[in-house]
Amino acid sequence: MKSFVFDGLEKLNKKDMSHAVSIITNAFSEDPCLKYLLNSEEYDHDKAKFIHEYTLKIGFFYGSVQTASSANEGVSIWMPPKRVTTSPLMFIRAGGLSLRKNVDLKVIDRIQVYGDYCGSLHQKYVKEPHWYLESIAVDPKEQGKGFAGKLLRPALDYFDKYGFPCYLETHNPKNVTFYEKYGFNVMEIGKLPGTNKPHWAMLRQAQVIK
Repeated sequence: MKSFVFDGLEKLNKKDMSHAVSIITNAFSEDPCLKYLLNSEEYDHDKAKFIHEYTLKIGFFYGSVQTASSANEGVSIWMPPKRVTTSPLMFIRAGGLSLRKNVDLKVIDRIQVYGDYCGSLHQKYVKEPHWYLESIAVDPKEQGKGFAGKLLRPALDYFDKYGFPCYLETHNPKNVTFYEKYGFNVMEIGKLPGTNKPHWAMLRQAQVIK
């Protein structure tokens, strides 16, 4: 599955990993969930990049990390059926243990609390084989040019062709509107654990191709 690429997209090359981390780190500078994981209302780019690097490695090793073109204007991280949850082995291989040193001593605890919460909603709303959108990010310098749609549409076409639902979470109301345009439905609006910050659980069923 590591080499799987949706038609019209390109697989992220290993040599471009550092650039992809930079894209995601910059794109998520206002994301409430990342601030939650950092345990701060201030977004520390230097610390956040290690969380994004870990997430990217999870996708690179066990899922599919794709770009719209070789210019790497943005990246999407998809986890396939049977890989929608992170096992302890996956966590360790992707460098999760190093987060204590690079972020803070409690960051793994927060990741686990967040993961348990997300997992409970995930399992509640989709039980059949499906794909999970771990992350999608466009370089801030390239935003507003349609790259998010270019990253998303080929995946959805594949899911519609083969009958797969797909699931995601977001913490930004603008993102909710964007995903709804592509057929995602809000299943529940929760809260990030211990906060009043909203957490949207969204599901898209495969659509009939006419």
